Amino acid sequence: MKKSMDSWFFMRPGFDTFQLEPDRHRQFLFGHRERKQRDLLLNDIENSVYSMDGHKAVVFGDHGRGKTHMCHNLAYVIEQNEDSVLPLYVKCSSYGSKEPFYSLFRELVTSLTTARLHDVAEEYARRAQRGEAQRLEEIVQSEDIALVMGKGLTAVELDVVRSSMRWLGGEPKVDMGLISKALRPQLTDSREFGAVLRGLSHMLRTVQGKVPVYLIDEAERLQNVSNVDTFAAWNAALRELTELTKVGMLFFVGALTRNELPQLLLLDEIRRRIGVVNYVEFQNPSRDELRDFLLELFATSIQKGEVPAEHRRAVTEAALTSSVPEELIALTKSDSAALASYPFTPAAFDEFIEQASTGESTSKPSEVLKRVQKIAQRAMRMDLRVIDVKLVDSLAAEGM
Repeated sequence: MKKSMDSWFFMRPGFDTFQLEPDRHRQFLFGHRERKQRDLLLNDIENSVYSMDGHKAVVFGDHGRGKTHMCHNLAYVIEQNEDSVLPLYVKCSSYGSKEPFYSLFRELVTSLTTARLHDVAEEYARRAQRGEAQRLEEIVQSEDIALVMGKGLTAVELDVVRSSMRWLGGEPKVDMGLISKALRPQLTDSREFGAVLRGLSHMLRTVQGKVPVYLIDEAERLQNVSNVDTFAAWNAALRELTELTKVGMLFFVGALTRNELPQLLLLDEIRRRIGVVNYVEFQNPSRDELRDFLLELFATSIQKGEVPAEHRRAVTEAALTSSVPEELIALTKSDSAALASYPFTPAAFDEFIEQASTGESTSKPSEVLKRVQKIAQRAMRMDLRVIDVKLVDSLAAEGM
């Protein structure tokens, strides 16, 4: 019979690995400190919505710190709360030194699904015709942009809606002949980008009561924009967008210190609009926090009894069983400490934490999970159901 990690280590339904994939496992955030940091961000986002404003922040920390997972989990929790926030995830591309700003802005616009934006635009048009909503020209102060929002986004054919979204995102060479042959070929000015986002957010607030909050991941790539003229264009555009009070933007940046943030995010005019107090550092977990993180992960993913209270809503109903397999009870000799540290023996777990808390990749959650995964795979190859100190030391001897 072929071995599988889920059966080998008595994992609950829904788990087949010790690795955490940010999109697949977005409903889970392990460790009390991690949830406290998430909740601080969540509170700021939700507090801003009392006045239908959008929170701005720069969240930075070491590479591999878990910012991407935090980003996805933040979006998940907001969606579950069903409040007045619409989280929109955007991942920065590998920008070049002369990268045009539309490379980022297009992603902001198209992060809204075509169907959703079409429905919102249609409903807004109906309200505007009844005099229950402002004319889009008054909001965006651009005839071209108002025309595409009012005619292109409400088109029957979703392909036309999608093309309109691409044009609004600043993409060049989009065929807009079905809307108007007199349209300019491309939006390029920072004020135009601001007008588009102002119009989209206004429609979302009016129709759905939602404030869009963009979660912009891997924003360290903004540092690649280095050409003098291109840098100036990005600066002007970001200044325009961060000036919008009804749009939220959280930049998640891989940076060891504040001084290593992309220069664009350190400019005085950008920092003033975001707010210096909203530059938040995520530090690597301490030894005790790393222990807490892993014990909670094991208790949730392995059939050790009750699922921790923080994760009961996130697991499937089949995973909520509180029973412990008889074979696992035998392997841990009915010892509560051995069960808690499983798949490690208590001594091996202590040694693993000690090793994971030192060295080049000190306490990085992503690196620690890779170590757990590798040592679990090795245990399976050696037909070991429990990871002992000898196995932990064998990986350390290989430079782990």
